[in-house]
Amino acid sequence: MKRVLLTISVAAITGLLFGQGPTGLEIKTRSSSVAYSPDNEHLLVASGKDVIIYGTGGTTVLGRLQGHKGYINHVSISNDGASVVSAGGDGTIKLWDMESKQLVRSFNAGKGVVSAAFVGNGKKYIAGITEKLLMVWDVSDGSQIYQKQEHSKPLRALATSADGRFILTGAGDRLVLVRDAESGEVKHRLLAHEGWVRSLAVHPNSKTFVSGGDDKKAKIWNLETGAPVLEIASHKEWVYDLEYSSDGRFIGVASRYFTVYDSERAGVVLKIEKNGAPIVKFSFNPNGSDVATIEDGASKIRFWKMGGVENVQTFTLRNTDDKTPPLIYISNPPKIEDNIVRVSSDIISLEGTTQDESGIRKLVVNGIETPMKSNGRFVIKMPLSMGDNPVNIEVTDINDNIALKKFLIVRRDLDGGEYLAENAKNYLLVIGVDKYQHWPALNNAVRDANAVAQTLITNYNFDFGNVNVLLNGDASRNNILSTLRGYIEKITPQDNFMIYFSGHGHFDELLNEGYWIPQEAEVKTEGDYISNSTILKILENVNSQHTFLVADACFSGSLFSEQSRGYADNVERFRSRWGLASGRLETVSDGAYGQNSPFADAFIEFLNNNDKEKLAVSELIQYVKLTVADKANQTPIGNPLKSLGDEGGEFVFYKRGN
Repeated sequence: MKRVLLTISVAAITGLLFGQGPTGLEIKTRSSSVAYSPDNEHLLVASGKDVIIYGTGGTTVLGRLQGHKGYINHVSISNDGASVVSAGGDGTIKLWDMESKQLVRSFNAGKGVVSAAFVGNGKKYIAGITEKLLMVWDVSDGSQIYQKQEHSKPLRALATSADGRFILTGAGDRLVLVRDAESGEVKHRLLAHEGWVRSLAVHPNSKTFVSGGDDKKAKIWNLETGAPVLEIASHKEWVYDLEYSSDGRFIGVASRYFTVYDSERAGVVLKIEKNGAPIVKFSFNPNGSDVATIEDGASKIRFWKMGGVENVQTFTLRNTDDKTPPLIYISNPPKIEDNIVRVSSDIISLEGTTQDESGIRKLVVNGIETPMKSNGRFVIKMPLSMGDNPVNIEVTDINDNIALKKFLIVRRDLDGGEYLAENAKNYLLVIGVDKYQHWPALNNAVRDANAVAQTLITNYNFDFGNVNVLLNGDASRNNILSTLRGYIEKITPQDNFMIYFSGHGHFDELLNEGYWIPQEAEVKTEGDYISNSTILKILENVNSQHTFLVADACFSGSLFSEQSRGYADNVERFRSRWGLASGRLETVSDGAYGQNSPFADAFIEFLNNNDKEKLAVSELIQYVKLTVADKANQTPIGNPLKSLGDEGGEFVFYKRGN
């Protein structure tokens, strides 16, 4: 039967419809930026060389801000609504009084200004970016406080925190720099995206920010620490613009479509699906009832009625012939046998996916309606009491077909009681191969492996008796696998496990499978290799508190999932399954003979130079990613391992003797 598709939006809570429109506002000149005033009385539109001030409904022109000699790229209004700042291609930033519509001051940036913003609620400073420079001026006298040039490629994104403490910039070098607003000192240098960073926005409470870029992703970060918090589902095009709602509950993402996400869980709240050009700029109105959008190259502003909806999704047209219930897949916990799974933790990340060709209307877990991402994925942090914890999942599609899944999570006592870092054993397996029987020899794999083992034994709490090193001839396929399997019985939930592999890697595009190459393996003989799925299957059965896998090999990035995590103050409390690879699906450098590889060099350098008593694995990963990406033609990746029961914790290195 031919299925007719219709895009509608259903409010799962309020019963109201979204997208009753849109209405439009025709403007003669191409529009580049739009912003609502905090009191919801005005809408500012940058159009050509002017800023046009409309009433909120978009029908009445209340005034114009005129004075730029070039096209305006961005317009922003202060938090109190009294002042406006505009960034022009003529190389100036202009400060306007909203009430009188008069120019207060002009700041000369020399080159075309990409974006400008007030710094904090007090409006003491104004920040602006050209393609090369970040500049900050004192509003009172127009003097420049400082200018900075630390990005290696053109700047594209600027954001400031409402508390006035931070200024953020993003550029084509894939970096986000978080600065102290007063001094300009860089607090965090984050390798945030795999392409240009196009947009940044800071939460109203100044605790988190969101970034978006050419890699079609939006990511949430902790502003104070620079730690990754959450990755929002990938989009079909570049992420052009981002904005938090005025209450901080939602994040808008402008790409091919406009999507609104819950800022806590990144679940889809609503989506505008439309034909035509991508949405490149938008603004929420303060009360959350409307959003104004600008399409690429268009002069028309579109208004979309949100209707106060708090939980909506996009579905196909209702089909009364559809009697097929949705599908429910559980990815974590990974091993559910006879509808029972046993764990040794007080909290679990319940993860899964729902699928139905007509669309999912509602997901209910243990009686609570739960948000999902646009691809049907859901993640729930579920506290566990001792003993039996029933899980009841009910999914309803748009045609009212219902699927049920029930199982039991049994929380058992930890072996020996609660995890205590001071009592934990740190087991280490290091594998290094550079003298292959059939593959080309490597320069430094064994050198790297030995250096890593020596560093951890000498400087950190890795006892010699718990360290196993397999080099060259000892690193056969059978020996590697049997050694790995031996840790299943040896390691308890009170212990930690780290693996470091340095050698050749291989990726089979036909099977989408990555491999480690043992010492005796034949070329083009996958049966001689050790597959990622085999490694992960073994690690899935190692019942450690923390597992950290490091792979310095070509195509090693295929081990890891593309996801990020939340941040916990006490990261050791939660079980973790982290990995760090020297590159993505790419070849990586072995380094010059007699030296460490670029990856191993950065890894060892950070561990040797660390002066902290406790070092979380995310700090090590962030340093290695930035350092190697700057020095070598490869991009390290550090993420949780696929579906191995990661619960949001981190491996922590303790300095020896402390």
